[in-house]
Amino acid sequence: MVKPVLTIQDERLYKVSAPVTKFDRELRDLVRDMFDSMAEEGGVGLAAVQIGVLKRVLVIDLVEKGFIKGAFINPRLIEASEEMQDGEEGCLSVPGLSAELKRPRWVKIGYQDMSGNEKVVEGEMLLARAFLHEMDHLDGKVFVDQLEPKLHKQLAGDIDRIKSGLPVEHAIEPKYRNRKKAS
Repeated sequence: MVKPVLTIQDERLYKVSAPVTKFDRELRDLVRDMFDSMAEEGGVGLAAVQIGVLKRVLVIDLVEKGFIKGAFINPRLIEASEEMQDGEEGCLSVPGLSAELKRPRWVKIGYQDMSGNEKVVEGEMLLARAFLHEMDHLDGKVFVDQLEPKLHKQLAGDIDRIKSGLPVEHAIEPKYRNRKKAS
């Protein structure tokens, strides 16, 4: 079921999500709702907190970009490259805004699957960016708060508009989005 995606005016986005301890039907329903909600908005990743559930769950769908689709429970960063990448980043919780943000080029992530089994996955470029972006949400962080100070200052007016519940005047969505929002 499609759930509304919280925007940065909602304080829940700034809270740390709790670890998942039950791998049950409720978790399966949550993951399904997350995939449905992400697809509705044309996103490539979504953290549970973005639909108001403070659990350490994220979903990613980058199949159209040549990567993977999956649910990652209790993800944790194992390793990241020292080599950085500059890249465009946007967020369904910050509608109409995208900006350049430095992230590691490669990451290794530990997580649990839907049955609670321990797994490891590696990703680079856009996939590494998606993992780190969604994992930040689980720790109560939003990408606009991590921008270089000069860029953050340039975008402050748009960020304030979104925090006030207003649309950005000249919306720019990231190019990597899977689809346009369904009508």
